[in-house]
Amino acid sequence: MHKIILTLKYWKSVLITAIILHLSFAPPSEFQGIPTFNNEDKLVHFLMYMGFTAVLLFDSYRIKSTKLSQQTLILLCIVYPVLLGGIIEILQPMFFFPRSASWFDWFADSLGVLAGWYSMPLIYRKLGIDIRLTSKN
Repeated sequence: MHKIILTLKYWKSVLITAIILHLSFAPPSEFQGIPTFNNEDKLVHFLMYMGFTAVLLFDSYRIKSTKLSQQTLILLCIVYPVLLGGIIEILQPMFFFPRSASWFDWFADSLGVLAGWYSMPLIYRKLGIDIRLTSKN
């Protein structure tokens, strides 16, 4: 029951995860007609995972009454999205032909996660939002 309640509190993060999974596994034909430029997919990966990390941090801020440990926050907001990006890259060529794995995509995902992790606290401070997300433990 506690896991269901926690999932409901993180509903935005769960929704973003589902959107990322859909975009990552959808056939390339779904994206025909969208204007492109060289390496636009790397920019999309970066922005997607930066936004994902921002949403994870925002959801964590919203439920801060439960004060997460620093280790839990790092696992949730850094390790989880980086692993998700890597697992997606491994699964794409195995089960979602003609999708292919690109470790540069995963690198862009990881850079986006780090950018979200480091930029969101700065943005929260600028907005005057208390960003102490973790307990002192």
